[in-house]
Amino acid sequence: MNGRLVTEIVTIRSLQELQTRLEAESESYLSQKEEISERLGNFLREAEEEHGDEDWFKQLDLEKLGSKKNDKKRKGSDWVQFQGIELSSSLQGEAEVMFEAISKISEKLEALSRGIESLEELRKVGLGNDIRYICYLEEGVLRKIIINPVDDDALARFTFNRGFTVIQAVQR
Repeated sequence: MNGRLVTEIVTIRSLQELQTRLEAESESYLSQKEEISERLGNFLREAEEEHGDEDWFKQLDLEKLGSKKNDKKRKGSDWVQFQGIELSSSLQGEAEVMFEAISKISEKLEALSRGIESLEELRKVGLGNDIRYICYLEEGVLRKIIINPVDDDALARFTFNRGFTVIQAVQR
């Protein structure tokens, strides 16, 4: 467990600080992905000796690629619904959980990467440290930023730039 809130609102004074936070989050997920990938590799090498000819084992590579057809087939395998969770006692279930975890972490890494790229673009536009950034994050991923100038000079510059951008959009 990572101890982070699912939804957060944080106030930050610089885009660099926010970018550093997202990069740290990304590094954490990358580390988790590497650990699970190593565990999965060890699991597959051990399971191949005994189960290499079985259908469920042969299908694992396709599941790794995220095949929707196999996802539906997998859900009907040996998982048992118990209240709000699914239970399995098979090797297949163990492999499926590791593949699913890697897939979810990869999605999270892509979302974090998009957020970091967006921040780099905002820095190129010239947003600086005279602005307070109120950031909405879901599971560590930046979803929205409220730009709040801290003084009258920044407010005037931001209002002009925003107005200028709107005029440009209307002229198109």
